[in-house]
Amino acid sequence: MGRPRQYDEQSLLDTAQELFWTRGYDRTSLEEVATASGVGTSSLYARYGSKLGLFLRVFGRYCAARVELASGGPAGPSADLETAAAEYLDRVVADCLSYADRRGCLMLNSIAELGERFPEVLAVADAAIDEMETALTARLRETADARDITLSPEDARRAAERTVLASQGIVQLSRLRVPPERLRDLAARSSRLLARSA
Repeated sequence: MGRPRQYDEQSLLDTAQELFWTRGYDRTSLEEVATASGVGTSSLYARYGSKLGLFLRVFGRYCAARVELASGGPAGPSADLETAAAEYLDRVVADCLSYADRRGCLMLNSIAELGERFPEVLAVADAAIDEMETALTARLRETADARDITLSPEDARRAAERTVLASQGIVQLSRLRVPPERLRDLAARSSRLLARSA
């Protein structure tokens, strides 16, 4: 018996993510992923078990990248709380605008499409959102401590939750092809409001 053909899993996952993201889960077949990636369907079944298994691998990787987006930014504390929120929301806007088709967020799209059928999808998304909020809470508290701003742990968490919620609204508006300058203005205004309410 011949040895199974090797393939680059990251390249495969990139291809599968593109299909799931642009076409949706239901309109993407495992056969289409195989054709686009050059990886045989038998190899996909052997590695992931099913289309859902492959999707969950793609989805988990994508959600981890969203957590990295929330955790990123300049090293050290921000200038103030408004800037801390703005740095994140500006990254979200830039990410939205980096796709000409304004495809939105695979996480939010998948929650809407699959949340009622596959609790695993909601579990992965819930964990990612919690991690995003935790990362932003840490950023806000770091900034508050460095700039001698009074901010309790509870208020920092609430501000982080509102910041993530604002980012999700911006993503959805991007899908509606809201002009870039409008998205940037919404991000700036949301940052000011979040800082005032912290």
